[in-house]
Amino acid sequence: MKSNINKLILIEVIAGILLAFIASKILHMTEALQIMYLPFELIGKGLRVLSLSSAIGNVIAIIIYATISMIPAIYVIYQRKRGRTHKEDILLVAFTGLLFYSMYMFINPGLMYQKMPDIFSMDQSSLIVMKIIYAFIVYSVLIMWLIMKAIRFLGDDSQKNWKSRLYFGMKGLIAALVSYYTLLITYAKTFELLHKSENKLQNVSSIEWFKSVLQLLPIIMTILLFINIIHVVKAIEDHKEEQQMMTVARLAGVAKVTAVVTVISDFILNFYQFLLGATLQNVNVTFAPDVSMEPLIIAFGALIFHEYFKRTKQLKEENDQFI
Repeated sequence: MKSNINKLILIEVIAGILLAFIASKILHMTEALQIMYLPFELIGKGLRVLSLSSAIGNVIAIIIYATISMIPAIYVIYQRKRGRTHKEDILLVAFTGLLFYSMYMFINPGLMYQKMPDIFSMDQSSLIVMKIIYAFIVYSVLIMWLIMKAIRFLGDDSQKNWKSRLYFGMKGLIAALVSYYTLLITYAKTFELLHKSENKLQNVSSIEWFKSVLQLLPIIMTILLFINIIHVVKAIEDHKEEQQMMTVARLAGVAKVTAVVTVISDFILNFYQFLLGATLQNVNVTFAPDVSMEPLIIAFGALIFHEYFKRTKQLKEENDQFI
């Protein structure tokens, strides 16, 4: 288990770095969040080129466009024939209509200018924001459906082995959080450095490197926290009391280090920016206070869990003595 999660994190770190290089150097993106709508952008451009190539190409483009947009509805129909549809699948029907609309807007991006609020300017940066909004709406509906499916799967008491499914769901959720966190942060930080240096790492100032390291430390500790949480769940699932206490104690130790590292990193970063702000007039550095709340919240929750687990264990041992 430990080996698998470590390999997964290593793969995601490498994938995040490669993705940042592709987005910055090959695709020439100016914002890290542009990666959100990349699949829609590529499909839209491809269908637009195919449609404009010839009459036959236009027909083929329409067929491909309709087929991609109908995938959620086809899935619902297939599941309905097998008697496996549920209330949350109505989201896929709405998702089909949303795909039709969103894909059409990416095929014809000029139409997005007509949908822009009055506060937006009619330039490329505003178009990027609109594309991100469209992609975010599509993803949010899909994620909502997946969450509702997961809740139904984990809460179905009619199935056997509900405890195994519960542990599987807990480990899967934490692993997904670790994967998302690792990939997203690695990609975002690498993209930020590449963009600031205009794709030449030697042009990045020492101050930017210093800030990046300080910002990454709490993130790395948070990933370690998630990994240890997975180990705790695994120990609880195996019903090994000695292993449970060891993993929970290790989790508490990592949580304490995470809290200390986060507070010290934020303090040094903010103090450094404040102290040297007056001497950085010729460097493109702005003072923006950093407060890493997520690592602190997760670390605090882990410490509470450790105390709860320890007290419960002590109470159980006291009860066993009386029996």
